[in-house]
Amino acid sequence: MADGPDVHQASPIGLVALSAASPPMSGGSLDLLKYKLVVFDLDGTLYRQAPVRRAMLFELLRQGGVPGRYARIKILHHFRKIREALADEGPADFHEPLFSRLADKTGYPKPFLIELVEEWMEQRPLVHLKAAMVPGARDVIKMLRHNDITVAVWSDYPVEAKLKSLDINVDHTLAATDADVNSLKPDPTGLHLAMRRTGVAPKATLMVGDRLSRDGAAATAAGVDFLLRNDKAPHKLTERQFYVRDYSALSSLNVQSAGGALAVQNC
Repeated sequence: MADGPDVHQASPIGLVALSAASPPMSGGSLDLLKYKLVVFDLDGTLYRQAPVRRAMLFELLRQGGVPGRYARIKILHHFRKIREALADEGPADFHEPLFSRLADKTGYPKPFLIELVEEWMEQRPLVHLKAAMVPGARDVIKMLRHNDITVAVWSDYPVEAKLKSLDINVDHTLAATDADVNSLKPDPTGLHLAMRRTGVAPKATLMVGDRLSRDGAAATAAGVDFLLRNDKAPHKLTERQFYVRDYSALSSLNVQSAGGALAVQNC
């Protein structure tokens, strides 16, 4: 499937300024081109999770087999809850306790659970990702790379297959399951590693994510600016945090959102 408008062919880009909706949300504006490194989260940040989860729920209800439709749904529900708990606890090696706790909770053996989670959390959703892509996601990444800004994707889940499904190319990828990361957000290990690999300082790095409690907290811990991508505007942001509903304005550079939450302009 062909890409959308290729921003590489757009006119030269000057200062790109992104302003929050009101003074309580942010103390200033965000100049995208001042950064040398932009690190994106993936799930919920480059594609919207709600339509993918709806599609997967339909698949779960249609698909028979062992352990049965509703048992499978319960297993995946417990998997997410245990993973969230481990992210709050912050163990350096989360994979073993994750599946040990899941086995204790569900009564199924760990090898079976690992295979089930990989199938339903990683493989089957791939075909649904492109239709759920956040508007402008691919184009804003192209724009950044065209302007010699390094782009990385750092996720709590495996990255490569999802980026391929989204037809998005980046310079670096990191996942919580990588041996040199081995931790869940808000632990900032992956963000620190991205900066070390690229030789970019925190003040020249921007983190983009969909959760203040995970991506935003990791950005704060690493001392970098944070751009929240979410369908709902937050109640309050700090002076180093910014908000965008999608990336359409960032890639076209001349759109203001209907709600006034985002203003992007050429200067």
